[in-house]
Amino acid sequence: MAIVVKYDVQGMDASRYDEIIRQLAAIGQGEPDGRMYHICYGDSERLQVIDVFEDYDRLNAFGQQLLPILQRLGIEVQPEAIEVYNIIEGRAD
Repeated sequence: MAIVVKYDVQGMDASRYDEIIRQLAAIGQGEPDGRMYHICYGDSERLQVIDVFEDYDRLNAFGQQLLPILQRLGIEVQPEAIEVYNIIEGRAD
């Protein structure tokens, strides 16, 4: 069952987000196993993130790679993980 994770993020502006993405790619986690969707949204001074993972095991494995990066950058996150009931994919035109 898929899992949607809404992260309440404190201290992440656009430059820190870009640095997180760079560091994840550098350790082979730019496209982590089991992540179906990644959405970064909001004001560029206070960005937020939503991820959708295939299951809790893959989410937890990614979290072990992500959390040390966030800690080094002084970013605090409070994740809320919820099982997905349904996903309907749209069409790109």
